[in-house]
Parts: sequence; C-alpha cells; structure tokens
Amino acid sequence: MLEIRDYTKNEISKLLGTRDKQGIDRKLNRYGVEFTSIGRGERRVYTIENIQFPFKVFCITEMGFDANTDFIKVRNFYYHYFNDEIFMIMPDEVKENMLEERKEHISRGPIARYTQKLVANNMIHRNTSTFLYYFAYKQKQRLVERAEYTQAWHEYWHDILNGASSFDAIINMRANYGGVARKQAVPERNILLNDKIEYMLSLIYQSFDEEIA
Repeated sequence: MLEIRDYTKNEISKLLGTRDKQGIDRKLNRYGVEFTSIGRGERRVYTIENIQFPFKVFCITEMGFDANTDFIKVRNFYYHYFNDEIFMIMPDEVKENMLEERKEHISRGPIARYTQKLVANNMIHRNTSTFLYYFAYKQKQRLVERAEYTQAWHEYWHDILNGASSFDAIINMRANYGGVARKQAVPERNILLNDKIEYMLSLIYQSFDEEIA
C-alpha cells in the first residue's frame, strides 16, 4: 500500500507497475497523490507528501481496480457489504434494490464486479455448504426455505417430462411461486486476510469522516 514516506525508484515502480519516470509521475498524478522527487535514474527518490483519497489508491494498487472506476460507489458498496450481514448475503438483485432505497444507486453489473474483486483477492469465499434460496421476478425477490425451492424445481421437471417446453414450465413456476427459483452460496470473510479487510475498512471510515467534515 502506498504510504506517506520516501520510496526508491525500484520500490515505487513495483507498486505502480511502471519503471519510467513519466509513467510513474503520470500515475501518481492520476491517483491524486502529491509528491516530490529528486535524483536521476535508478537513484531517484520519491517523497509521497499527501494522498487525497487513500481508499482509491488502495483499490488500485492492492486490488487491481482500474483507475477510472467510480470509487465513491465502490466505497459505499464495501461499507454496506462488510457492515451489514443481511446485505452481504443477499442476491445482487436484492442488493441493488436495498441501495436504491438508501438513495445510493449502484446497478447490478458494478455490484457483481465489485464482489468479484473481493473473490479474486481472496478477501471473501463462497461457503458452498450454505445457500440462500429465493424466487425472483423482475425487481421482486422472495426469500424461502430450501424445501419450497426444491418443490418448485420438482414441479418444473414434472412439467417438462409431461411435454411442456422449458419456457412454459418457467411460466408455470412464476405463476405458482411468484418468480423463478434461484439459490446463492453464502459468502464469508477470509479470516486469514482479516487485517487487510480491516485496513480497507479503516480507509472507508476515514473517507466518510472527511466527507462529513
């Protein structure tokens, strides 16, 4: 993680993924990092003086986010994700609706991408022994027990075996249960990376505090 301190050119190059001075300077400026540098060639030393949005820099350098990402949306999503256990386990459709109710619009596509970043960085994993079961149709979702989910698919295959098309069997399911039966593995924090997660959350809280101030 980029910090307020001195870096050798080799150190800053590894963090930013570029070796030439122009590339380093360009990335630091784009990331909102205030710095000075002295020296020539490999002896150049960079002094990081201020980081305007540390959470953004963390996401770029530690999690592989593109620098053009809307990091306010990422911040808000991760805040709810790690602080609201109910929000964390909900399907993406439900997360989208919950955020809309809180006047924080994040569509399903970004929600999936932000979640995948957590998976790719091993910050969460899917507990495949525990699932959430629900019926979904358009903007509505209904959480159910496994037995109802299983019964709906049992009836679906019964319709198929009796000559119904897949389309008609799904129509029947929606009519009988209010939506299509789905399930989702419940995510869990990777406790081995808890320090990294807590550090990320501290940057999120810092960002909110600065915004309020």
